[in-house]
Amino acid sequence: MSRLVKTLVVLVIAAALVGGLTYYFLFKRGLRGALSVTGLELWVDPGAVTEASTPLEVHIGVNNSFPVSVKIGGGGLRIALCGLTLATVGIPAQEVKQGFTVLAANAVLDNTLLDEFWYCHLSSGEKSNVTVEGSIEVSTPVGPLRLPVKYLGVVETRVFPVERELNREYDAGVLGRVVLRKLAVELVEVTPSETRLRASITVENKLKAIPLYVNWIVFSVKTGGGLTLGTGEQETPKLIAPGEVDAVVFSIVIDNSKIPKLWVEHLKNKEKTSINIEVWLRINVAGRGIEVFREHPLVISTVLETSIFEYKV
Repeated sequence: MSRLVKTLVVLVIAAALVGGLTYYFLFKRGLRGALSVTGLELWVDPGAVTEASTPLEVHIGVNNSFPVSVKIGGGGLRIALCGLTLATVGIPAQEVKQGFTVLAANAVLDNTLLDEFWYCHLSSGEKSNVTVEGSIEVSTPVGPLRLPVKYLGVVETRVFPVERELNREYDAGVLGRVVLRKLAVELVEVTPSETRLRASITVENKLKAIPLYVNWIVFSVKTGGGLTLGTGEQETPKLIAPGEVDAVVFSIVIDNSKIPKLWVEHLKNKEKTSINIEVWLRINVAGRGIEVFREHPLVISTVLETSIFEYKV
């Protein structure tokens, strides 16, 4: 067999192989079937989180069914919470070998938008989406491919309402007792700047033939880490006759500008943060003004818990 004939045979075999690959992947399986995204995770180092930003690593699982490596030429993703774009991600150029590979890309969440996320999340009944969308540009044996990336997670919390049985007593000596039976808190309204709550204390007047006047309620809202989210006091003129039980209703306001600081504590706690509401009263008994439970306030607690991220050790 001449050299020319041998060369032609080799070329024919090569063409057949390329044609076979093209037919198999392009027509039988399809380009998207040969290369697919199998999962996505957002990784965070809590120690690197600040009030302004949350550095992330985006891990994208890719399965390459081609018999050879393919090349990532770039691409971009958008990370959003409750529809708010908190970060964009650039996909770095790299090689993806046959089989399963995890692509890693860096991103930085803009924490200055978290108060808007808080507003959106509470306004939506404490349920919102975390989405990652975009595409990856790939060079394959049978041509270029734009590989779509789409991830959807649900953030669902149960911060409000919250209720607690107290049964705390204030002993007024020979005059009798005042009993604080129950404290309940519910969400009334959230604006971009404030979270407004309605609170109710159930009070029983066990004073001996003396009316009870509840004049003021003083409150503070703090996280388990000591971050103050709101403080205030409210005049609540309420007369409770001897032997009667009545509810004293008042308002509590959380300053939404504190949410980025809450986020830092939240991630350091791996997304589980307690929120404590402390309350004490100013009352009037027989013409005497008394501060009740100032040193040891009434406390009702709730928990903000999410599961958005994976954590580096």
